[in-house]
Parts: sequence; structure tokens; C-alpha cells
Amino acid sequence: SAQDVTIDNYSVNSFGQVQLSIQAQEGKYYVLHAQHSSTFNWATSMAIGVSGTMVISEPAEAYPLEKYSITEHDISNPEDYDGDGIDDITEFNNMPTDSPFNFADPIDISDGSTSIPDEETFMTLATVNNVGWAPFLDDQLYVKFGILDRDTPEPKVYFINSNTYTIHASFWNGIDATVDGDDSSGEIVFNPSVILPSGVVGTYSFNFSFGDAKNFEATQKTYELLVASMPFLQNNINHFIGQNDEDSHLDNYAADFEGSRIEVVLESDVFAEINYIPFHEAEGYGFFKHMQDLNDTPGSRDIVLYDALPNSLPRVGGIITSVIQTPLSHVNLRAIQDNVPNAYIANPLDNDEIANLLGGYIYYKVENEQFEIREATLSEVNEWYEDLRPTEPQIPVRDLSITEILPLDEINFEMSSSFGAKCSNVATMRTFDLPSGTIPDGFGIPFYYYDEFMQFNNFYEEVQVMIDNSAFQNDINFRIQRLKDLRRDIKSAPMPQWMLDDLQSMHDDFPEGTAVRCRSSTNNEDLPGFSGAGLYTSKTQYLDEGHISKSIKQVYASMWNFRAYEERDFYRVDHFMAAMGLLCHTNFQNEQSNGVGISIDPIYETEDTFYLNTQVGESLITNPDPNSVPEEILLYEDPLQGGGYLVLRLSNLVNPGELVMDQVYLDQLRDFLTVIHDEFSILYGVEGAEGFGVDIEYKVTAQDLLIIKQARPWVSFWANVNADNDLGVTAIVAPQSSSSLGNSELVTATIANQGLNDISAFELELMVDGEFVESITTPQTIQPFDEADFQFSTPQDFSITGDYSVTVSVSHPADEYENNDTLNIVL
Repeated sequence: SAQDVTIDNYSVNSFGQVQLSIQAQEGKYYVLHAQHSSTFNWATSMAIGVSGTMVISEPAEAYPLEKYSITEHDISNPEDYDGDGIDDITEFNNMPTDSPFNFADPIDISDGSTSIPDEETFMTLATVNNVGWAPFLDDQLYVKFGILDRDTPEPKVYFINSNTYTIHASFWNGIDATVDGDDSSGEIVFNPSVILPSGVVGTYSFNFSFGDAKNFEATQKTYELLVASMPFLQNNINHFIGQNDEDSHLDNYAADFEGSRIEVVLESDVFAEINYIPFHEAEGYGFFKHMQDLNDTPGSRDIVLYDALPNSLPRVGGIITSVIQTPLSHVNLRAIQDNVPNAYIANPLDNDEIANLLGGYIYYKVENEQFEIREATLSEVNEWYEDLRPTEPQIPVRDLSITEILPLDEINFEMSSSFGAKCSNVATMRTFDLPSGTIPDGFGIPFYYYDEFMQFNNFYEEVQVMIDNSAFQNDINFRIQRLKDLRRDIKSAPMPQWMLDDLQSMHDDFPEGTAVRCRSSTNNEDLPGFSGAGLYTSKTQYLDEGHISKSIKQVYASMWNFRAYEERDFYRVDHFMAAMGLLCHTNFQNEQSNGVGISIDPIYETEDTFYLNTQVGESLITNPDPNSVPEEILLYEDPLQGGGYLVLRLSNLVNPGELVMDQVYLDQLRDFLTVIHDEFSILYGVEGAEGFGVDIEYKVTAQDLLIIKQARPWVSFWANVNADNDLGVTAIVAPQSSSSLGNSELVTATIANQGLNDISAFELELMVDGEFVESITTPQTIQPFDEADFQFSTPQDFSITGDYSVTVSVSHPADEYENNDTLNIVL
């Protein structure tokens, strides 16, 4: 028989759930009861006993201690709490078919369930189905529920398979239920993009049918019965009321909900018109241009407005789209890489304050809750861009010492200076502990071949003449056409015979009947702080296209794509040291799905998760069709957490409620991303660095094989990297402004290594009110992404009340970026 148990300790966890400590025993199980009202006591959770101190919780918000009681029961002789003829232990072990606190008879999962023990079960039952009678459910993921005999001692709770049944009546007929009065029916909606202050990602909202408002007693009974059979909840479910019944709730019932543990949300608040989504928070200046023709090419100082997403984008000053983007679209990756503002704004030209600024210079700022657009002066624009550009020419590393095409298995990570990071990263992943076939096999063509081809045809000389032309420098349309002419010349130019022979030999080594994918791999893409996404062109050599040199030259020509040239020019990259390598592997056709994954969660910034965007077949994530909605998933590092993954958004190209990728591929991706992240963090020398991630592209092939086809550093981690060697003064930490400063204050400054290489033996200089005070030369080494404080030894007299100008500078002969070398504050 049941025995009452003493509660030793009461506390509340970070999710707001109760934690009750008891002294437990093995061979026992424990039931937590809550006194919800004077007439309503119900079991809220059940736990199997362990020997010693044990903590029991429940799915909803904590009540005060006096509301709880705990009973102890024998596992060998279990009770039947709900009186349905099946004992508690049997039902506990048989969820979701059964539930120990639910009088409902078991039903087949194709019809529904009597409990939802985990998120996986919710996903099995859930659907996206737009219905005319409840517009607030449109495009939402939800599970229907029904409760019979709600207000009797034997309530029966059903979670309906909403893929099988569109309306409640069909479900009742399907299970042959006798309905004498449907006491409660409605839906439970999943809100994947909501992150609670507690850190819980994703919330649930239950509503009565049609969004009706009911009195507190009916709502409370429904809420508590649902929650008792949803043990996976983390105090993350609320009650939704439709707009048509909001006044009824506010006028008649709202006061009764105050002080309860039921959070009420109103449709007018939840579904206020979404007219703004910030994708990358930043600010910028530029010429405001409406890009009505996707074939037009903007300049690097343009702030562009698009009504459809372009397939590629050069460097621009800022981005506005009137269509919703994806976080991993090329457009947003460019915004992140270049740290320019990017947002979706609904119908922006309907706003005269925006429309009237077209064709002029503007200031544009994207923030989390709002954006700012105002007129700007040409002098503001010029000053802004001069500060952004590197102060010195950038010389990309180009090693021409490797003069042969090599199999990927003979290329290592350090060979990126000869083959490009894309090629060397794929080759390097073939050495990781990944299943055979996960990483494509193939060949790398080194920079040497590109350089020899350019010299053989005197293209370097042609490029020099082109760049020196004043029309090329000052007329964007002339520059676009002249680069197009150069690309045409490269595609039609001859290759030396030895090069043709080497390429043919490589091509012959692929299996007969294989189409070969020839992918760009330059020395200025897929690098820390510079992804190069969308700049260069890859080509497939199909079986009927003759010599593979055709595709190789097409890729070489893309070195001179307008957007690539503009990018290098803005960053002062030496065009003559830029080089094109190639990664060649078997082409994949008719894949089941493709996607992009990040070995962290850079979008919602959750911990211990991987971020995935996946779409069906060959529908691209990076350049999505305007009507294509990809599947968005947070993959837990721990496969036992929350069923292993959290679906944030379903693809609109599969059946409602379906996932694009089967569970087996999600489990594989978890393992692959873990290995890839750990290995590359070692190779890049950033082990344990906060924010480091690896961006991968993956496919599930027609042969059911999960392929990783690319890996590169996640761009935002390196967004503030302006040069390989870069020290900056980031703060003057002492003294702080105060009315009590004395006549012997010491100045301390923070110096950060914002580059990619170790830097030591640098000099610091202190000036106060424009007068030189002291310089320090220190032998200390600061590693990339690290910082250190340095104190000057000359005391300063700040005892007289007033303002003091304090300036600290850092210098080093190898420092390649000057704009952060000096910091001035007013003390």
C-alpha cells in the first residue's frame, strides 16, 4: 500500500521546476501529487526509486512546498493510480501507448497516444495543415488533443495522430469512442524559435478548438491533465487564446489566472504582423540602390534592396530584402563575412521614409528589434569605407613548388598554400576517423598549373593593361564588360601540351563513365575570416564534353568574375598573387537531400548543439528558391538529450510532419560534426576557443550514403580578423573616471591579438593631453584571439578636476592593419 514520504528539501531549478529531495529505496517507485485547487488533486510525475537521496520534479512551474505530497509504492506490487486495470509500472514502461495517470484505453500510434513522453513522440503525432476554421494554426506544427470526462474522477486524455485525423470527430469515430460531451479539445502547437530566459529552446502552446476562451477551472483542469502526460516538458507550455475570444477572456476570466502557473498568450500579441527580421546586426553607409534586375551587379559601396534573392553577391555596403532569407543563404553569409547590415523588411518601398532615399547616399543600421535608415553625406560614406579597407596591400600565400596533380590522399592540411583551402580541407578530412566513402576521393590540381597557363598565354600582361585603364578603374559598366571579355579569352585559350596530357591522365584515373566535378579552390577563399562563398565558379565535366581542359579553363576564368575581382580589390589583395587550384572528384547526381551544417549553433546560440539546414534533393540551401523552405534542426551533441534533436522548422517540400533526413543520417551527422570540429580546431590552433565552428556541406546520395563535400571555418568566428598579423588596443582599463583620482595614477591598457599569428616584441606608447609620456617594449608573446594588460610605469597627476585625453598606441613591424592600433579616451 502507498506510504507518505517526508520531503527533506525544496528548491526550484533554473527552468522554474520544483526539486523535492527525499530518502528513497530501490524496489520502490514514487508518485508526486499536487493540490491544484481545493477540489482538484492529481498526480504530476512518477519516478523509480534509487537507494539514498533522490530528487523528484514535475513538468510544469513549481508550486509552493505545501501544495505537494509524495507517496511510496512497491514495484513488486504496484498500484493502479488511474484505475484502468493496468498497473502503474506497466503503464510507465509502456508510454506513449499507456500512461499511469490517464484513464484512457491504449490506442495504436497510427491513431494517437495516451501520453507524449518525449519530443520524438510529439513529432510523430504532429502535422502542419492549414485549416480554414483556425487561421492561427496555418503553417504551425501541432498535435490535436481530446479529453473525455474531464471533470469526473476518470478523465481520458488522448493525443491525436494529426497526420491521420484532420478533425476531432473523425478521431472519435476512428477509435469507436462514445462521446457524451467533448469536455476539452484543441491543439498543442510547437514554437521552435522561441528561446525562454531560462535557456530552454522551443515552447508549446495549447489552445481550445477555434482558440476559444474558457473559465479558469476548465482551463486549469485541461492544462494539468495534459502536462501530467507530457513528462518531457521543461516548464515551457502556455495557453493560447485566439483573437476572436480575447475580449471574452480579458473581460470575464483574466483576473482568475493572475498568480496561477498558467501563462496566457493572446493571438494579437503572438501573431502581430512580422515586418522585420534582422539577419546580421551591423551598420554601414552607401548608395541606396533597388536591384530590380538580378543580372545587374552592384558595387562595393551600394546598399542594395532585393525583391528576390540573387544567386551570388559581390561585396556591398548593406542588404535589404523584401523576401525572407535563410540564415545560411549566400546573401547572409556574405553579410556575416563582410560585417554589413542585412535584414528582411516587409514592403519597404511602401514606407515613404525609405522610398524617398532611393538613389542617394544613406546610413543603414540593423539591430535586434529595429532598423535605422537615414540620409548620409558623401564625406561620411568616403570616411567609412577608407576606415574599413586594409591600410596595406594583402599578399595571399602562393606556393608554386608543387608541380604535379596529386591524389587527395597525398595532400595534407599544410598544402593549402599550393592547392587552396577547399581542396586541402577535403583531403585532410580523408584522414579523420570517418567511415570510408564519407569524404569524396579524387585529385587536387595545384596553383602551379594556373600560373603556368596564365604565363603561357601572356594573361598577366593583359590583366595589367586592363587594371591600368582609367575607364576600367572609374566606370563600373566598363569594368564588368572588360572582365567578361577576359573570361571569354581564358576559356578559349590554348594549354601547353604537357598540361593537357597531365589533365587527361587524371581524368582517365576516374572510373569509366564518371562525370567529374571540378571545384574552385583558390588561395583567397574558405579561409579564416574570408569564406569566399559565391565568388568563384565550379563546373561539372560531363561524359560528352571532350577533354577535361574545357571545365578546368571555365574554373580558371572564374578567378576574374566581377564579384571576385571587386572583393579582392576592396581588400587590396594582390590580383597577380591570387591563384586558382582545383578539387576534382566524382559528381553526385540525383541526391536524396543536401544541406549545410555548422559544428556550433551560431543562429540561436544554444549550447552543445549543431545547427543543420537540409532540403530535399538538389534544392539548394545556399541559394534557395524563393518558395523553398528548408528543414531547420538543432542536433544535440548528446544523443540522449531530447530524443537527439530539436526540429525548429519543417521543409515545405516533404509531407507534413516528415523529416527530410532519416534518423540514421542525423545520428551520423552528429558523429561526423564532432570529429570534424575537434580535428579542425587542433589544425587551426583554436582548441577550446569560444565561437569557433566548422561549416560543412553534405549530401545523402542516391545510393543512401551520407557525403561531406566541403568544410571551412565558420565565418563569424573570424569576422574581426583584418590581417594575419594584427595587434590592437581594445581598452584603457585604469584609471577609471572619478572625482578622487590622485597625483600618482598608473595607466593600464589591454592589447589584443586580432590576427592569426603569434606576435611578440611589440612597442606601446602613452600620451596624455597630446604630450608623449612613455614607451614600453615588451618581449611578451600574445597568441591569436588572446589579450593581455600592460601597465605604464610613469605616474600621472589626475588630481585636478577636469578632462584628460589619454592615448595608447601599439606598434610592431609586421602589423598589417593600422586602424585599431590607437585608442583614445577622455578621462
